[in-house]
Amino acid sequence: MLKKKVKIGFIGTGIIGLPMAKNLSKNHYDVSAYSRNAKYHSNMIKNGINVIRNLKEFFCKIDILILAVSDTKDVKEILTGRNGLVKNALKPSIVIDMSTICPIETIKIANVLKKNNISMIDAPVSGGEIGAINGSLSIMVGGEEITVKKVMPILKILGNKITYIGSSGSGQVAKACNQIIVAQTLNAVSEAFVIADKFKVNKSNIRSALLGGFANSKVLDTHAKRILEKDFKPGFKTKLHAKDLRIVKNIAKKKNLKLPGTNLVNKNMNKCNKSGHSEKDSSAYYYIVKKQNK
Repeated sequence: MLKKKVKIGFIGTGIIGLPMAKNLSKNHYDVSAYSRNAKYHSNMIKNGINVIRNLKEFFCKIDILILAVSDTKDVKEILTGRNGLVKNALKPSIVIDMSTICPIETIKIANVLKKNNISMIDAPVSGGEIGAINGSLSIMVGGEEITVKKVMPILKILGNKITYIGSSGSGQVAKACNQIIVAQTLNAVSEAFVIADKFKVNKSNIRSALLGGFANSKVLDTHAKRILEKDFKPGFKTKLHAKDLRIVKNIAKKKNLKLPGTNLVNKNMNKCNKSGHSEKDSSAYYYIVKKQNK
């Protein structure tokens, strides 16, 4: 069990990372962030987050490192790269990677860190910006159980559904499964709305009816509402969902799996990403399905 005097460092203070850092600061943890972009500094400072611009200095001042970055290569660079964590004499003893990255690479990184006396857990999240703000994220955790128990007080501030999946990399496997289901459900909602459009039936009424039956889901509740309201302020950006589906595609290739549904949504999400929707919420996927049925 950790005491609140532990010093937590964040790298990745975007849509998901910043609210998480704020929530830990509100709960009286000593929180610092490594950030070179000055335009974000004032917001962090006013929320009690220390800003450190020098990476080496940052690593020296923290006990636990939390990552919430975009891609596998970013995690590798931060942890095992030329100026990465393992190159520093003074460094945190625990890394919590809350990014969504390749589970195969996660296992490799965790093994390198272990040789340098650093414990790593993979703890990707689901729930988007609103879940991060409210501290209600679903967190899928992989790694050594003893380390997971140590950081559980931190995770309980960030999420209300924390599931220990298993050994290193298994949290990322769970997140890959999550992204498959979310994307294919979004595809189903989009196709359903296209049928409604063809018959000139009110899509909002259809959504209301379906929410009361077995078709009900968080995607139908949240993403379908965004589609109806044409409100694509990102809770989870299209470019990140496209990245996650590419990870799944690469896993399937390496493991010789045939996943036709995943191939379809991967193809369409990439189209969505390249069609001017990259910074929008991934519910903009609907427009790709709609365009295919003009």
